[in-house]
Amino acid sequence: MKKEPPNRFVLIGYLEEALPGDQMAKVEEQIRTSPEWRQALEEMQGDVDHGEHSVAQIWRRHRLTCLSRESLGAYLSDALPPDEADYIKFHLDTVKCRWCLANIDDLKESAPDHDDRKPAARRRRFFQTSVGHLPKNED
Repeated sequence: MKKEPPNRFVLIGYLEEALPGDQMAKVEEQIRTSPEWRQALEEMQGDVDHGEHSVAQIWRRHRLTCLSRESLGAYLSDALPPDEADYIKFHLDTVKCRWCLANIDDLKESAPDHDDRKPAARRRRFFQTSVGHLPKNED
């Protein structure tokens, strides 16, 4: 593995577990094998622990660009305007936000039927869940 000089933003991402998994593994390898990376990480931890308050730090810490589960669910259901869907696609595919990707995975796993996004399947599910609540026609 090529030894690269420590990168402050990569180390911040590592400390906040905000990097994609493969990049996290590369940074861990660098930290294990490079005294220079270990020293940079220790200094970075000191900065973070002493309350560094840069705009970028606050932005990442509070995940200001992340989406609510409701928005992510609407995205999975194709129920968003195109511009909002494009932003979510960018956030997931380009930014690769670990928190939002984890939420998407969780939403997909918890969906009772992945075909529910199709109108016919959705109507069938609504009908099946409301059958016992419909008044009986007694002629």
